[in-house]
Amino acid sequence: MDAVTLAEKIMNEAKSFEIDGATYYIVEQDRKVEESHLLAYAEEILAAVNPATPPPAALERLVAATVDGKPIRWQLPVVLTWAVDKATFAGKPRELEMAKSICAQATADWNAAARENGIDDRVRFEQVGNNPVFRFAFAQFGDPNLYAVAFFPNDARTERVVNIGPATFVEPNDFDPVGVVRHELGHVLGFRHEHIRAEAQEGMNWWDKSNMEKWITGGLGAETLTDYDSQSVMHYPLNGRGTLDFQLSDADKAGFKKLYSLPSGSDEVREFPV
Repeated sequence: MDAVTLAEKIMNEAKSFEIDGATYYIVEQDRKVEESHLLAYAEEILAAVNPATPPPAALERLVAATVDGKPIRWQLPVVLTWAVDKATFAGKPRELEMAKSICAQATADWNAAARENGIDDRVRFEQVGNNPVFRFAFAQFGDPNLYAVAFFPNDARTERVVNIGPATFVEPNDFDPVGVVRHELGHVLGFRHEHIRAEAQEGMNWWDKSNMEKWITGGLGAETLTDYDSQSVMHYPLNGRGTLDFQLSDADKAGFKKLYSLPSGSDEVREFPV
């Protein structure tokens, strides 16, 4: 399959939504790609099948996204400033107050993990009033089962939005809303889904398989990483594995430390500026 064919397949089959006149397609279940960027995304996926460089030594547990076979992260040291985009919550005061609370708690949980592992001088989240690195924004998804979508460190600055849909604010909820945002922040830090691992799919029924990563032909580096963790914050509740609250596991914290402790400027990692 070539990139054009794959891009057309995504347009024909993937879920989509619109924001400010732009159409975004949902790939990898909670990552959004603008229509104009679909071809580049398809090229990225197909290139992952045969990376130009050999994969790096395995990190601890968490599945890192990779570019050219190297795990990606933010250029260090980094303060990932954030804000809640109040304008997108117009007419939804309850959801806005919930968003303020759950986003503050989710970022605090990752900050606590950074402090616990002695890397808070390298990476942390911080709420600001103006000019944040990224925003949390409300999005009226067409799919009632879509909770939120995020971005990765190598995505364009215009893509640096964590969109949160109505399902996150339903009460009572099958999932912990704070956990949903914790999961999305894992993507923001550079981590992929844990459930794309072969170990996660053992014994999986046809329905679960139909909801897996449809567009991932090469795994984007996932196949190079070891130590599967069924309790990871990055693991969907599938096949009797994963959790409903998306807590940070000990393995998550170890992988977080490992990725953000790799030497800056080394051949072991690709860094992207804020």
